[in-house]
Amino acid sequence: MLGALQLHSREAFQIWLAGDVEVRDELYALIGEPLATDLDSLDVLEAFLLARYRTQRKILQLGEREILDAAARHVGLVMLLNLDGAAWAIELDDEDNAYYRLPIVRLADGAEECPLTMITAALDRRKRGYLRGIVDSYA
Repeated sequence: MLGALQLHSREAFQIWLAGDVEVRDELYALIGEPLATDLDSLDVLEAFLLARYRTQRKILQLGEREILDAAARHVGLVMLLNLDGAAWAIELDDEDNAYYRLPIVRLADGAEECPLTMITAALDRRKRGYLRGIVDSYA
């Protein structure tokens, strides 16, 4: 399902990280306002996504994946800035890992979350506060 968004090398991951600000700025322009990096911003982002997409399949369509990517980057940034020891990472060695080749946030205790799958799960569940709830559970 997220295969088109998978990264295939550490170099591709570094390039992905380098484009972060520009990609998020495009999302903020689409939303109509820049988002802060606090937990409240997750509620604003989630409300935007729920209003725009009726199902998770819609955000996975060609032409919409950029919004998924930008939203995931914002969620990741919020996690990095609000959870001690959180850092971007990517698993390129273990093909059995659920997040293989996807950008993840690895927490200080070794737990991993994938912001891309957090976004699609939020759209599937259609329950406001889902994104914040996940980040809160780690805080």
